[in-house]
Amino acid sequence: MSNNTKTENQTSTTTNQEEQKLFADTNISMKSGRLVQDAQTIADGKFVKFRIAANKQFLGSDGEVKSNVNYFGALVSSNLTDAFETAKSLKKGDWVYFKGEDATQGFDTPEGYRKTETTTFAYQVTLKKQKSESENQPNPTAP
Repeated sequence: MSNNTKTENQTSTTTNQEEQKLFADTNISMKSGRLVQDAQTIADGKFVKFRIAANKQFLGSDGEVKSNVNYFGALVSSNLTDAFETAKSLKKGDWVYFKGEDATQGFDTPEGYRKTETTTFAYQVTLKKQKSESENQPNPTAP
């Protein structure tokens, strides 16, 4: 390993440790799931936003295993270089893990309803698995 690579790795590790210290006294949330659409760069390239779907399974009152889908949104700042670069490359169907601080905001819908939405301001984003080409192809043995 060259000295430049060691220095780059040390700098990256130091930056990650500093970012984690920044969030040490806040509410930390970790989530994983599949992207429901490609990640989008917003606010003149200052943020990447993405949304995941995660299945939750539970035992129903009838003794059957039930499944429920939860959706979670995330924002990543361009100041967090590693997380930002990873988030920019995310595509629909990718399985991603992220860690960050949750923030909830209320707003009024055009229909006159009051809604709240929670967004995770992610400082760590990890692509766990890209959606494979085989997942995109129809199953020829399916009826």
